[in-house]
Formats: sequence, structure tokens, C-alpha cells
Amino acid sequence: MSYLLDQVFPRLIRASEPLSLTSTLYFKKFSRCINTSSFLNQESPNQNYTISKVYENRNPRNLEKLGLARKRLGWRFQAPRKDYYHKLVISRSVRHTEAWIEHFTGDTVLSASTKEWAIRNQLFSCNDLSACVNVGKVLAQRCLESGITSVFFDQTELGSSSSRVQLLIEEFKKANISLTEPEMIQPEPSPGINYEGYNRYAEPNVYQENYQDI
Repeated sequence: MSYLLDQVFPRLIRASEPLSLTSTLYFKKFSRCINTSSFLNQESPNQNYTISKVYENRNPRNLEKLGLARKRLGWRFQAPRKDYYHKLVISRSVRHTEAWIEHFTGDTVLSASTKEWAIRNQLFSCNDLSACVNVGKVLAQRCLESGITSVFFDQTELGSSSSRVQLLIEEFKKANISLTEPEMIQPEPSPGINYEGYNRYAEPNVYQENYQDI
């Protein structure tokens, strides 16, 4: 760019007619605008930031996807099971077909049902094979859009072996959604720390244990 200002522009000026005062000021202003020295000396504004050593997890679902969040223990051989993060629940009645994703806290995260007019309007019947396929397809798409890639499905529940339920589950498999969740990663035990208790070792108790017997 400096070559253009020093060599090319003076030649063009000599070859052309004498420039007016306005054009001369324009070339001076142009030479100031294309100065690149200010761009080379710029510093990043992030250099003055201090990174905190304390990490605050604002999205608790990160721990669930990594398998670090705590699951309910002791429900493996009981029904209904509670050791999951997200559970696929399917319900079929005489008139409608419903499916939803249930969190271990009991809240419904996502749902799809033939009661929704957008789904019901496209179906001939709300309780046939086509209804189960489309409800499963819509719910699987909503799971992917919400970032849920693995859910828990209890194969021992009543009615899970029927052909209509299997068609709904097949739509989850086509969407590459796993029907088994990763196992919870257990922390390595450290001597002197009671992970199952309310207070850790060497921490003062909230209530004193010197009660008097009556």
C-alpha cells in the first residue's frame, strides 16, 4: 500500500491535469485512512480478564450427559424403577396414544400425543399403528432438538411387548436415540470421608449429641 502512495499515485497526478484543492485533500485523507499501523498494535481486550478458579455449572444436564449426576440407588430390582435421568413412558387408551419423557424428579420434559391438533389432523385414527409410528417420530425429533440422545425404557413394563409399542420404539432407534442410559460414575472412595452421611469427617455436627435421658 505504501508503494501505491509513493510511486503510483504521484505518476498519475503528473500525467493528469493539475488537481484542485478538493482532490488534493481527498488524497491526503485517503492516505490517512489506509494506515495499517493502528491495526497491528491492537491488543486483545481479554488480556485484562481474570479467570476464576471456581467453576459454576449453570446447566445441570451437563452432569447427566457425562454420567456424573447422582441417580437414585436401590431400585434395580423393584418396579417401577427410579434409577434413571430421563425415562420414556408410553400410554395407550381407547381413543388416544401418548408418549412422554419423564425426568427422575417426576416432571415431564417432552411429550407427544394424538391429543395435539397438529398430530391428530394428519392421522386417520388416533389409536392405530400409524398413530404409534407418528407419535414416536415426533417425540424422537423433539428429543434430538432438546439435546436428549439417550433415555431409559423399562422393557418389563406392562404392554411393552405389543406390536404398536415396538413400532414407537423403532422410531427412536431410527433417530439414533439410545434406549439405555450410561451408568453413573461412582467417585473413588477417600479414607476419612463419608460420602453417604450428612456431614463429612471432622466437620462439626449441627446438633450436639449430649442429650439427657429422661
